[in-house]
Amino acid sequence: MISKFQQDLKNGKEYESKALAHIQLKYPKAYIIDGYCLDWDIYIPELKIGVEVKSDAQYQKTENFYVEYFCNGKPSGIATTKADIYYIYLDKLYIIKTKDLKDKCRKYINTNRDKKGGDNMASKGIILPLNELL
Repeated sequence: MISKFQQDLKNGKEYESKALAHIQLKYPKAYIIDGYCLDWDIYIPELKIGVEVKSDAQYQKTENFYVEYFCNGKPSGIATTKADIYYIYLDKLYIIKTKDLKDKCRKYINTNRDKKGGDNMASKGIILPLNELL
């Protein structure tokens, strides 16, 4: 039986492959960073930028996207990424500049949308309404 972590990792790799195929239509030199990379998931040499690829398995139930910024006692996710763009796979593909996503999340810090979550509730993040990804 596959663990939740293994399933999430498998799903993440599938989304990264989809994103790469989409990006390579315009930027054929783009590639996935193998292994664990805190900076980004995909690098586009033609633009000299990184791309973070995310999804949220709960989005259909919640109509929100969880944006992690803290995990296991330290900054993580959007607070530490060096990616310039987020590719977010939910009901469709959302492409958003990291700066814009941060701006959308900032107003929810210390509100009822600033929640613990993730595996073992070890993360903190913003519950962002899907309509704000547009």
